[in-house]
Amino acid sequence: MTGTVLVTGAAGLLGRRVLQLLSDDGRPTRALAHRREVEGAGEVVWGALEDPAALAEAARGVAAVLHLAARTHARRAADYRRANVDGTARLLAVAAESGVERFVHVSTRAVSARGGAYSVSKLDAEQLVRRAGLEHVIVRLPEVYGGGGHEGIDDMIARAKAGSAIPVVGRGRELLCPVHIDDAARALVGALSSPEAAARTYTLAGECLSQMEVARACATAFGGRSRIVSVPVPAVAAAAALGRFLPLPVYPDQLTRLRGDKPAASPEAAADLGFRPKDLSAGLSLMAGDTV
Repeated sequence: MTGTVLVTGAAGLLGRRVLQLLSDDGRPTRALAHRREVEGAGEVVWGALEDPAALAEAARGVAAVLHLAARTHARRAADYRRANVDGTARLLAVAAESGVERFVHVSTRAVSARGGAYSVSKLDAEQLVRRAGLEHVIVRLPEVYGGGGHEGIDDMIARAKAGSAIPVVGRGRELLCPVHIDDAARALVGALSSPEAAARTYTLAGECLSQMEVARACATAFGGRSRIVSVPVPAVAAAAALGRFLPLPVYPDQLTRLRGDKPAASPEAAADLGFRPKDLSAGLSLMAGDTV
């Protein structure tokens, strides 16, 4: 598939990697920009998912849409729905009107009816994509690291680099299946053109380890100075409840999301999307080498 690719959420860490890969492949790109400048896009349209006119301008004449934009943390369930469900519905409508050939929707491995407000909003958005009548691909991402972000495993990495304490929830037994940002970006670009991927849903997963094992791997990769601190589950739950009303660093649905059901990984993602994730140790070693 050739032609311009519209990327939403292009100002984010993963979006920038995707734009770079598309540029390297010679694909023309257009980005929907909301609050931040987007570097690396061939064209930029300013607007938000709440703005149908901006969406129509952004989708006009494009061959494919890669929908990365999402609300990942919110105090209220309504905020997740406004961005992740209503915003996706508007984008699907203008994509259909514009004759888009393929719509790649980026979802989450945390998608679940019992995973909290974010997980439910992403599940509902997936259903909209499947019913829209467009050729589509849904890609569910696990925990993505390596972009230098400030949450999740990137937060563990930043703490390990600084030699500061790395907190885990309870005994850190919940499984994480982290994927390096470059591996995630390549899979998303693969989803834009793979004939086998049409109308399919893929759950991506790297090496699955407990939260405690991930924390220890981060500490070891960056000098082993960090100690792992167990935060009691009741304390996290209490903070999450208060997070509905107070600007605490824990959001109301974070614990539910961490402990909720996760779909099984899709082994066919290797052949269909070119998804070949590094082991966590390899990804961390690569990052540790960059810091020398």
